[in-house]
Amino acid sequence: MKQTRNNTKPRRPGKLPKDHQKIREDILRPHPRLGYDRDQLALYLMSLGAHKIAESQFRRAIWLNPFEPAFKVHLAECLYHMSRYTEARELVVKTMEENPDNTELIVTSCLE
Repeated sequence: MKQTRNNTKPRRPGKLPKDHQKIREDILRPHPRLGYDRDQLALYLMSLGAHKIAESQFRRAIWLNPFEPAFKVHLAECLYHMSRYTEARELVVKTMEENPDNTELIVTSCLE
């Protein structure tokens, strides 16, 4: 492989080093338009029974966008399916406290 002057491998165009990707992501988050792709992936994984992987994607969606209560409710549902009832209940209660005007979403999601 061709080496550059300072003896490092050349980067592919458009590809940032890992530390730059993390910095860029930290600058972008939290944002109300992020996380929906992770949430949808996690819902699909949950439908396949891959709850452990789905949990990590729900947590990622919440980390990117803590403003969306649906992500937290979906995580609570995932935790419920993993028999982690106490965590699921605490998350639902906390989400209801943070979003008192949006209880319909929380109740509906918990009944599904």
